[in-house]
Amino acid sequence: MARNSKDAPVLDYTFKLKPGVNGEIIINAGIYKGRYLSRVEDMRGEMVGFAHPLMKGVLLPVYRDMDFTFTMEDGSALFMFEMVVRRSETQSGLPIMWANNQGYPKRVQRRQFLRVPCLWPIFVYHLDYESRNPMLADWMPANAIDISLGGNRFRVLDEDAPDIVFESGDRVLMRFILAEREYLHPGTASRIVHSDRCWEVGVVFDSLSSTMEKKLFEYIRQQEMIWREES
Repeated sequence: MARNSKDAPVLDYTFKLKPGVNGEIIINAGIYKGRYLSRVEDMRGEMVGFAHPLMKGVLLPVYRDMDFTFTMEDGSALFMFEMVVRRSETQSGLPIMWANNQGYPKRVQRRQFLRVPCLWPIFVYHLDYESRNPMLADWMPANAIDISLGGNRFRVLDEDAPDIVFESGDRVLMRFILAEREYLHPGTASRIVHSDRCWEVGVVFDSLSSTMEKKLFEYIRQQEMIWREES
């Protein structure tokens, strides 16, 4: 696919897309909207052959010029390739969906990713308060109000955190539900605001497990697409 050189990034990550790479195909619109496991099976010039995605054990219906996103992990980074379907080969032993890359892929770094609103009920444990006041700390109900791959921001009412003081650098442990699974994750308080009735605390996450990072990426990506559709 022809590309405009003036729009070229400093690094072109197209070389990451090669046979044997596993990832997910994300369809963002239509009746087959969803996420499907796949892998790169073949390359022919600018054409990329993906293992044809399946839905409930049968080949997913696709059509020419259908847009999708292919995501893959490499180390601590996520790479996103915007693709367009060209044709399917379903008669061979291994059904292949052929597609072209639409422009330059993106490398998603944890602290450069979009922050989205979430409004999740969570629980927060103030680790440094516990170290300063043994046996007095307890889980506090709070509400996460936005989140990114690098951290989140939560709000806790004074009435739910009597005698608690948050300071920059304090360590906290958060408990929340993501994709129907409970996670416990630590972080460090960075930006703190105290009003007349609540604390608002920005937290930088410790390094994420690959499972949590993947699920959080999926949530953020979904919210980003909703925002784009509404705008």
